[in-house]
Amino acid sequence: MSKVVLSGYYGFNNAGDELVLYSIIRTLREISPGINITVLSNQPEKTARQYDIRAVCRWNIFGLLKEISSCELLISGGGSLLQDVTSANSPLYYWGIIFLAKLMGKKTMLYSQGIGPLNRPRNRKLVAWLLNKLNVLTVRDEGSQTELISMGVNREITVTADPVLGLSGETIDIKAGKEILERSGVTVTNEERMLGVFIRTWGDNSFLPQLVKACDKLADENWRVIFVPMHFPQDITTAKQAVKLMENRADYLKEMYDPLEMLSITKNFDMIVGMRLHALINAAVVGVPMVGVSYDPKIDRFLKQIGQHSLNAVDKLSGDTLVELINCVYSDREEVKAEIEQRAKLLYQKAWQAARLAIGLITS
Repeated sequence: MSKVVLSGYYGFNNAGDELVLYSIIRTLREISPGINITVLSNQPEKTARQYDIRAVCRWNIFGLLKEISSCELLISGGGSLLQDVTSANSPLYYWGIIFLAKLMGKKTMLYSQGIGPLNRPRNRKLVAWLLNKLNVLTVRDEGSQTELISMGVNREITVTADPVLGLSGETIDIKAGKEILERSGVTVTNEERMLGVFIRTWGDNSFLPQLVKACDKLADENWRVIFVPMHFPQDITTAKQAVKLMENRADYLKEMYDPLEMLSITKNFDMIVGMRLHALINAAVVGVPMVGVSYDPKIDRFLKQIGQHSLNAVDKLSGDTLVELINCVYSDREEVKAEIEQRAKLLYQKAWQAARLAIGLITS
C-alpha cells in the first residue's frame, strides 16, 4: 500500500486550510482507494478523527522523521505555505519538511500551492534552491508560477487550481447549512436577500467602519447580513466588532464548522463578500455570486481566474463603492452565475490534475 505524508497548515481551526485538506484527501482516495495518507497536524487526534486518516504532531521531530522515512511521497500543500507576510520564519518550517524528505531520498511534490508574497531575499533564495530539486511542482494560479520564475525556479511548473475547486457544488446539501443558520437564529426566507460576509482581522482593522457602513446600507435595502468566521477565534472577534458597530440588525455565526458544513452554509447565500480566499472559492464551487475585498495578491489572482470583481487595497475601502459593486453584481446575477459555472468547470479539471500527478509519482 502506497504511503504519502501530507504537510500543510492543518489543525489550526482555519476552515480554508481544512477545506484544502479534505479536498486533497478526497481526490487522492478517489484515484487510488488504497492509498495510505499521514497528515502533519497541529491537532493530530482531531485531524485523524475528522478525516479518517493517520495524523501525527507537526512539531514532534522524532515523529516527523519516522513518518517521512517510511513514506514514498512527501506532498507539500496546498494553501499559501511559502510566504513571509505573516511571519519571516513561517516558510522555513515548510522548507525544512521538504528538505528532510529530500535528505532521505523521498519523492517530493508541491501540490497546488499559492506562492508568496516572499519578500525577504534569504527566503526567496532558499525556496528557489530547494524547489528546483523537487520531482513535481504545481501551483494554483499563473501569478504563483510567475513568482517562482522570478525567484530563479527553472523547473517545469504546472499551473493547476486550488484543490477545493475539485469539489462539485451539485453534491453539497443546502439543507445542512440552512439548519445551521436557523440554529444560530437566522431564518432563511424568500423576502430577504441573504448576504454572507467573510471578514478577517487585518492590521488595526481600520477598514471596518467602511465595511459596516456598506452593510448598514445593504440592510436598509432588504439584505440580511450574516458574518461568517473561518478562522477561530480571530474571525469571531472581528465579526463581533462589526456587529456592534452596525446600526441595523446583523448576525454572526459562533461555531466552528467542518468543510462540508461551510460549503453548505455558503450555498444558502444570495451573495457573499469575502476577504478570506476560501470563502470566495467556496462560493465559486456552489455557484454563488461574489465580491472580493483584497488584502493579498492571492485574492486578486483567484478572482481573475473566476472572472469576478475585487476591491483593491482593503485599507482604502469605500463603503459606497462596495454597495455599488454588490448591487451591480446582484442585478446581473444570472450572467454572473453562468460565468462562474463555466470557469469553475475548467478549474475543476485542473484541480484534479494535481492529484493525478501525485499518484503518478507513486506508481512510476
